[in-house]
Amino acid sequence: MAAAGRDQDYADVLERIRAKHETAVDELLQAQEADRLKAVVERDLGEIRDILRAVVLTRGESETLREIISGYGELWSTQIMTALLNQNGENFHFVDARRVLRVVDTPLGTEVMWEESKALLDAVLEEAGDRNIAITGYIASTQTGGATTLKRDGSDFSASIFGRLLGASEINIWTDVDGVLSADPRRVPDAQVLPEVSYNEAIELAYFGAKVIHPKTMLPAISARIPIFIKNTFNPEASGTRIFVPSELTVLRKSCVAGFSTIDNIALVNVAGTGMIGVCGVTQRIFNVLAHANVHVQLICQASSEHSLCFAVKLSDMDRVKKELQDHFSREVSQGQLSAISTVSPCSIVAVVGDGMSSATGVSGRVFDALGKAHVNVVSIAQGCDERNISIVVHSDQTERALRAMHSAFLLSEITVSVGIIFDENDIAKNLVDLLTQRRGNIQTRFSSDLRVRGIASATKMLLSTGEPLGAADSLDASSEPVDFEKFVSHIQSDHLPHALIVDCTNNASLAQHHVSLLARGVHVVTANIHALAGPLTSYNQIMSERRLGKTHYGFEVSIAGGIPIQAMLKPIVHGGDEVTAVAAVFSSSISHVMGRIRERSAGLDSPHITFSAALAEAVSHGMTEHDPLDDIVGKDSLHKLLVMARELGLALTEEDVHVEPAVPVDELPPPTTGDGSAATRKWSVYDQVMRDKMESAASRGNVLQYVARLNRQGDASIRREEVPAESNMGQLPGGNICVCLWTHRYAHSPLVVQGPLGTPSATASGLLADILRLVSELGGRDRGPNRLRRTPSMEALATPGGSPSNKV
Repeated sequence: MAAAGRDQDYADVLERIRAKHETAVDELLQAQEADRLKAVVERDLGEIRDILRAVVLTRGESETLREIISGYGELWSTQIMTALLNQNGENFHFVDARRVLRVVDTPLGTEVMWEESKALLDAVLEEAGDRNIAITGYIASTQTGGATTLKRDGSDFSASIFGRLLGASEINIWTDVDGVLSADPRRVPDAQVLPEVSYNEAIELAYFGAKVIHPKTMLPAISARIPIFIKNTFNPEASGTRIFVPSELTVLRKSCVAGFSTIDNIALVNVAGTGMIGVCGVTQRIFNVLAHANVHVQLICQASSEHSLCFAVKLSDMDRVKKELQDHFSREVSQGQLSAISTVSPCSIVAVVGDGMSSATGVSGRVFDALGKAHVNVVSIAQGCDERNISIVVHSDQTERALRAMHSAFLLSEITVSVGIIFDENDIAKNLVDLLTQRRGNIQTRFSSDLRVRGIASATKMLLSTGEPLGAADSLDASSEPVDFEKFVSHIQSDHLPHALIVDCTNNASLAQHHVSLLARGVHVVTANIHALAGPLTSYNQIMSERRLGKTHYGFEVSIAGGIPIQAMLKPIVHGGDEVTAVAAVFSSSISHVMGRIRERSAGLDSPHITFSAALAEAVSHGMTEHDPLDDIVGKDSLHKLLVMARELGLALTEEDVHVEPAVPVDELPPPTTGDGSAATRKWSVYDQVMRDKMESAASRGNVLQYVARLNRQGDASIRREEVPAESNMGQLPGGNICVCLWTHRYAHSPLVVQGPLGTPSATASGLLADILRLVSELGGRDRGPNRLRRTPSMEALATPGGSPSNKV
């Protein structure tokens, strides 16, 4: 109150109030009615001036005076609304709620004197006759007739009270949102309006921070079984939310959870010690201390061992509570019966609310699975026996991540993954960004997932998104920010997004060394970079150790065979109880291309003469080779892929265990001068004649040359140029393709074969996207199948009597 400190500036405040109301009535009402209401406002302002003068003179104030003064706003606004309605042809009678609504304050809050209020209201209704009534909200009168208010959210409370007194069929509360939401939209942008919630669900959500409706508002409606409708003043066409008794819509809703809400700025206080075990009265003493300190307890949790008891209080009360308890239990602490009283802060309570939770199994499992996958640490847990609310305490900096992860887990919103892409000079990253941009809508629909590219980086620069996800139009050319790996990863692993993913599109051995640390800090990794898995066994074992913990996903299918699903073929064999006994593979698409092109001439096909060096130059231009094609020629690329495959089959294979021969006979001719890719390729002409001779020699025996990697279950491994029968799978392999043949106990005579083209950036990008979608599936993004099925002209032709594709299409 402006007068509380003997400050007569209240006169300026009252003058502004008067001017504001005079302007409103002049704009809304005709002159005669406007003058009448201005006189009412002036009269009431005179009463307020008298009260404030008394406050100045007595140098004090009281809650009663505050309530008297704060009620005038409701009186004026309701009278203006009544006059405006009547001016527009309606027939309304103004009612001052203080005439009819009698209340009494109790320790549990405001209590309505129902019988007395009903009698007073009946008299006013008789006075109003056939007119509608406009009643003030917020204000009421005491048992003795003194002015009072209904305190916080009193206007909505008034609506519920009068709904019960009048025997209304429904109560409509107009606010500034479309209804009760499944979560706070500021924290969960995909929060949805709930068409219906039960009274109990609404009370739970309201208690835990949902601001749409206060729990006390619903009490009169609950006792009279009157539905409450939450509507938006600024969007009256919206259907809003119906709050009523539990129904099939609330109990049997598909997600079984209605929504999520939070209480922030919380501290946990923990009292522990062996002296508490089996001792009666300790809990009573703790809460007596809190009661005497007038501290409200938000949540309580005690282990069945009785060794400890923790409870949540407001953060502002933490220090005071800790001191009070330390003082009270000082003797027990000094004697070792209680350990030191500890606190954890700042925290938030996240509540999972839903009537359907009580009849559904696995709800808690889904909650904690979602939190675990989002790397959210749960500090404490509480659940009532009605199973309508699971309350979880988390550290404040993880609140948004927890909310989004759980919201996604119950299919109330999309699973959101923050994606960072790292690349070198290849075009894989550009193709992947283009693919993610093109497929984003399909992924959102089919997997209920949102893959947000929030950063791209090269060896020198990076581009970070602070708003909309990066797309096909975004390029590092527009960025001048130097690359900072730690800053890049921290940006991708944002606190407000539940899942972070780094996609390594490089072939950089130094970057591969960071994979383990990324997994350890909770960042998922999808990679085309084989160095981490094909390097020292210690690196491989560390990555597998992080994978076994189950907290992060490591996708590396592309590193072995691009978009060709070698790993997807291996897993069912191993998991199904079979065993791979031997592997034969052409891993290098570049050497496959070279051999295929030379073979065309050697087989007498009508094609231009293709030399070894020219075919290799083609492979370089198509992006099939490593940066230096010497890595392909000497078998380094094939060696890395064989090592990873062997280790996935359970063999502790190292580079020293593999016999490797180059793809060309380097022992017979001097090695070429190597440099960058193009320079190295120009020097390969020294091998043109010898490679043609060897190819023609093999053809004379009905064979072809391939560069083959072999492995058996005893760990014997080799990579060398071989002659293979022309009729075999490898003999008929098209140039530029790879081929993997697997022999198992069940497929001992005829191998399982997978083959296909490899090496183009677009194919690798597709393989990376497939690996990313495997991560999405692990996070709960179940494949819902095609959004719709289509019919082709051929189908329609066949469906027509007498029709066929040939004469209809």
